[in-house]
Amino acid sequence: MGKRLFNFAFILFEIFASLELAVFLILSLAVTLAVGTVFESKYGAPVASREVYRSLWMQIGLWIFMLNLAAAALSRIPWRRHHIGFLVTHLGIITLLLGSWITQRAGVDGNLVLGSGESGHSARIDENMLYVFRAVANQAYGLVVSQRLDFDPRRPLAKPLKFPFHDDGGDHEVSVLHYYSRAGREVRAEDVPAGQGMPALRFELTGSRATFSDWLFLQADTGAVRAVGPATFRFSAHKPDLSGVAKTATVSLYMEGDPKLPPRLAVARAGQKYRDLGRVTVGKPMALGWMDFQFVPQEFHPSAMPKADYFPLDDKSPTGTESAEVVELSFAKSGGAAPEHLWLELGSSGQVPVGDALYYVQYTKREVNFGFELKLKDFHIGYYEGTSKPSTYSSDVEFEGRAQTISMNEPLHHNGYTFYQSSYESDPEGNPRYSVLSVNLDPGRRIKYLGSLMIVLGIISMFYFKPVYSGRSKWLASKKESKA
Repeated sequence: MGKRLFNFAFILFEIFASLELAVFLILSLAVTLAVGTVFESKYGAPVASREVYRSLWMQIGLWIFMLNLAAAALSRIPWRRHHIGFLVTHLGIITLLLGSWITQRAGVDGNLVLGSGESGHSARIDENMLYVFRAVANQAYGLVVSQRLDFDPRRPLAKPLKFPFHDDGGDHEVSVLHYYSRAGREVRAEDVPAGQGMPALRFELTGSRATFSDWLFLQADTGAVRAVGPATFRFSAHKPDLSGVAKTATVSLYMEGDPKLPPRLAVARAGQKYRDLGRVTVGKPMALGWMDFQFVPQEFHPSAMPKADYFPLDDKSPTGTESAEVVELSFAKSGGAAPEHLWLELGSSGQVPVGDALYYVQYTKREVNFGFELKLKDFHIGYYEGTSKPSTYSSDVEFEGRAQTISMNEPLHHNGYTFYQSSYESDPEGNPRYSVLSVNLDPGRRIKYLGSLMIVLGIISMFYFKPVYSGRSKWLASKKESKA
């Protein structure tokens, strides 16, 4: 029995140490990386990461490759001086793969978006999460559900994902019923009692060149802003200052007088003063004076709340169709009450009341706390002379009593993290509003650097020093002959 076991182990070792296995694994990895590139270009990085780069079979292949390298090195025992390059190269590849594995398991690659004066302490990474918080009056929020949602954007959910939980309010269950990676949105206004909603106006912009329809919901604190081509639509609670000159083509709607009446309308071309066109009337077109464009109010609700219905989009959908990544959720309450249904776009949240508690349901990206507060003091952007094309942009930040400027070529290194100036986001008028920083943590970086250095030194040793060690150097042979 012992001899058979020894023979089996020896055969297994010979297989792992064989050159044929090494060639097969290298070719397989090359094909896998090629497939991953195709997946990434067609479906995006998250799908390629899940289906290829981080897949179980990819991990198994890499570990078998490391065993193959180790077995090939051990098969050369007893080692000679001319084996040094071979051994260092194989050890370097193993070290590089281990460093990559550590980075994959513990690394962070995300973004931090900050406006001027804002602070942040966590990076948002590309992993979808479902959070449920329970809030009761005069009590702190409590996290009751934290679940990663690993969707495949190529196909719908085969069955609902159910996440039961128990807290002081009883036994509940939140379920993901549908997931659409690209969903069209149909917004409507749902009337609510006065004081519980906001004014809402659905309008249509018509002309021989284009037709556009949308809703404007008057938020109490910020109003409403929509960018439609080169024009900006604004909806405000009070009459704005219309005495100045508009920077861009602007359609300004504002409430005045009886809150049950539709708003008034003023328009201005870029660089010109406003013209007040009076109070709008539902169904009555109003000429804007821009070519043949007309503003047509479709609906007005004095007190309403926005509601959205979603439907999946496919590859045949018109180019430029506005889309969102959404989930439909069901919140089943304890006691057999009818479940609540809600749609959530990625990055949004909803509320479900249960007794004296309120549950906040969030569908968002996972956030990783990087351990300190980073504040954006100011954001700078430079343009190529005579154009509006950005040439440089940088962020002045503060952290732990220190100040530093992060630019495209000058990252910030702190607490093991590296912050790069990635991009920026603009407001509807095209002015830079948010700075986007790329946040990276690579715990395996030094190990990968060491492995790369070992590979280089090992290859140099194999191709230069091996002939010397083995006595097959033509240069040494010529020297010996000349001495003779």
